[in-house]
Amino acid sequence: QRWTKLNCPHPVMALHLDVLLYCALLVLFIWRSCVWWRFSGVALENLNYISLLYLLMHILLVCEVANFGQAFILDLNGEVSNELDIHSFLWVKIAMWITPFALVFIMCLTWFQSREHIRKIWRQEAELQHDRALQIVALPAVYAVMAMSSLAQLYHLAAEHHAPGTDAGKIEEIRKSSYSRYDTVFMVADLYEAWALYQFGTLTLEVLEATLAMRWSRRGGRTHEGQDEVRMSYVAVSQIMWLGTAMFVVVCVIQAGWSLWQWNFGAAASDWEAYERDLRQFYFAGLLASGAAIYNVNVVESAYSEMLEAYSPLTKFVSVKLLVFFSFWQKGALGFAKDLGFLQLTDLQLKLLHSTLLVYECLASALLHRWAWSAEEPWYTALAARPKSGPAADVDERRPL
Repeated sequence: QRWTKLNCPHPVMALHLDVLLYCALLVLFIWRSCVWWRFSGVALENLNYISLLYLLMHILLVCEVANFGQAFILDLNGEVSNELDIHSFLWVKIAMWITPFALVFIMCLTWFQSREHIRKIWRQEAELQHDRALQIVALPAVYAVMAMSSLAQLYHLAAEHHAPGTDAGKIEEIRKSSYSRYDTVFMVADLYEAWALYQFGTLTLEVLEATLAMRWSRRGGRTHEGQDEVRMSYVAVSQIMWLGTAMFVVVCVIQAGWSLWQWNFGAAASDWEAYERDLRQFYFAGLLASGAAIYNVNVVESAYSEMLEAYSPLTKFVSVKLLVFFSFWQKGALGFAKDLGFLQLTDLQLKLLHSTLLVYECLASALLHRWAWSAEEPWYTALAARPKSGPAADVDERRPL
């Protein structure tokens, strides 16, 4: 409505794609918990939660590429823009123009790799572990789509030209609203990112537990010196890591839900300063939670690296940590470089650069996942054949939380 009053309809985010994805992720979480991959013994080949997630991602991809195309045409045919048409920003514009092709490539990479894990699930080979790997493999696609959503919106904002005499206050209100939507989009993407990190931590603990169980089973059930200490150490470390990754998920759920509520039902648009103040608190909470989650996972990977050698934890850890690091720390680093004078960019140009870089970082992450998360690794088979110990058997762990 605000854009219509200014006679410059703004199609980007008209459907509030951040709200759509947030609700869709919650629905898919419930769907996975209740149905998983089979319903009453019938395989859900097309209605499993991963296929539905990729269907949604492809729809959003088409919408965002179309929105980006509209902004591109507006940029080429419109008047000279103070934000876009300066020589020092040309390299960023060229990188922006290539992002739709990078996004399509990311989607193809992640989908074809996901199909390899899905085939293993249909063969009932380490189903739970391939299921966890699937959610991690999909991370670059989900994050890249949301990064493209923010990029298309800001690109349209930068290329838009207002009629002479347009109220400057209304234009500033639109700019602030777009900036907040830009933040909200990444909050929703961070939610899925936190969930992927949680799945990675849980999978790592399962591999470690299986390795310990197999070592003890080779001794015929006989105890040896230090076995109780190792068991207690594993239990303590696993609880600490679970707490760190679970808290990261909780913070992201609350942060994204609060921001979406404020913009759709609250008073964020009318009380910008209060919204910014509260949002800053969530931002620092997210930094602390992400840092704690990454540190906890890194502690387990370092402390038990010998037992996890076949699992190649370092490569997998880097592939997951890559996006977590860039999503939470890159924006602050770019702002710091701007304050020091290394980047001569406006706030809008800095946000465009941040979104553009994240698309390419998602591409790098997707390429790394092809190497790190192969469906043919032998540890899947070893994990599926491990001695069942206690209530943590596969059958009892179909539920994520």
